[in-house]
Amino acid sequence: MRVNVGLIVKNLGKISIAFSILMIIPTSISLYFNEDFKPFLITLLTSLAFGCILMLKKAEGEVRFKEGFAIVGLGWLMVSILGSIPFLYHLSPMDAFFESISGFTTTGASTIDKPELLPRSILFWRAMIQWIGGFGIIMLFLIVIPSIARGVVFQAEYPGITLVRIKPRIRDVAIRLYLIYVSLTILEVVVLILLGLSPFDAISHAFTTLSTGGYSTHSQSIAYFKNFGIELTFAVFALIGGMNFSIIYMLIHGRFDVLRDEEFLIYITLIAILTFVVTVLNLGRYDVFDSLRLSFFQVVSIMTTTGYTTVDFDLWCSGAKVVLLMAMFIGGCGGSTAGGMKVVRLCVLLKYAVYQIVRSAEPKIVKIVKYGDVALRREVVEGVLAFFILYILIFSISVLIVAIHGYDIVTSISAVSACLGNVGPGMGLAGASETYGHFPTTVKILLCFDMWIGRLEIFTVLSLFIPSFWR
Repeated sequence: MRVNVGLIVKNLGKISIAFSILMIIPTSISLYFNEDFKPFLITLLTSLAFGCILMLKKAEGEVRFKEGFAIVGLGWLMVSILGSIPFLYHLSPMDAFFESISGFTTTGASTIDKPELLPRSILFWRAMIQWIGGFGIIMLFLIVIPSIARGVVFQAEYPGITLVRIKPRIRDVAIRLYLIYVSLTILEVVVLILLGLSPFDAISHAFTTLSTGGYSTHSQSIAYFKNFGIELTFAVFALIGGMNFSIIYMLIHGRFDVLRDEEFLIYITLIAILTFVVTVLNLGRYDVFDSLRLSFFQVVSIMTTTGYTTVDFDLWCSGAKVVLLMAMFIGGCGGSTAGGMKVVRLCVLLKYAVYQIVRSAEPKIVKIVKYGDVALRREVVEGVLAFFILYILIFSISVLIVAIHGYDIVTSISAVSACLGNVGPGMGLAGASETYGHFPTTVKILLCFDMWIGRLEIFTVLSLFIPSFWR
């Protein structure tokens, strides 16, 4: 059946109107701080008018997989464009869009050199869009389009199978997970205030920690605070943000057996191993405690794709930087707010590789690829393989394009890794002490595409570019 374009347009209208209502919050913040509220008011009116125009489209029928993919893919792009309007008062159109899509996709790559010079309402907006984006993809599937949530989540990300076991209704799942997200954010705000942060800094950083976003109100990022307790708090909540939220839900309800979940155990083990390796490699630069403290924070920050920094890790030895680059590719758990390829996919890939090795030695052997106690269907394994191939292909092409523009190999590889994996800071000219402002427009457009496609798990976006999808 042909794609119901009218239904797509109408649902995009609903999202635009919902977004306009959301703009009441930053508008109120600007009034509270006695700052210019026009950027937010104009965004509100523009979103409302645009949504009303789209809602005029007559449409009937149910939202199926194709319409769902189009609504989600185009919806994220539309919201990123609308969300860039407040930034236009301080940045060029390209940089404003880059800042917006980097925020919504929780990448945290920024073109702003000194964020502390911006109005507090704009800084709050930067933090708020990351908080929305952190759980936004789950919300778009489970709340905005609940009728297709089950199939899309199953197809896009296998760990979603644990999410639907929490409650029989998808909408109930979304509401409960969202309440956890809100509660943990409030808890972090309280802890940060008790540790001495101002309410504004506490809220802004809580928004960008659990969402694994990484935007900070200071150009020095977390290094600005020079406080071990604050650093540890950020690391712990980033670690939680990189976990599958269904596990957090079950833990809250006394299901401690979920701590034996295969992906969770691999996630924690990998962080421990990578922290140990980086700590050892940094011993020549720091004493044991500082090496462990800085290494743990950066491994957690990079692997969970939060992107906070307490030190310019671009100055570390090559071995330590390679470890962090590996962490960028791995990412967090499925069903989390983190980016990257996800631990569960790498787990399935390794198991499938072992299966093929055994099969080549013993062709007649019958072996099933399992994830935990679940035997994986063939289409699930094929989906993971396809994702990996496309991820590496997009990464390679993007690196080539950036390098063609004259950038060195370290900058090219790390900038693409950081954007495709929604990490934020890379290395070289995209490092922790740099911004993305110096990149030419063509490279920024490419990196924006990488953020968009990386956040939406590749398939959702690429399907929009296939002609047969629309027929």
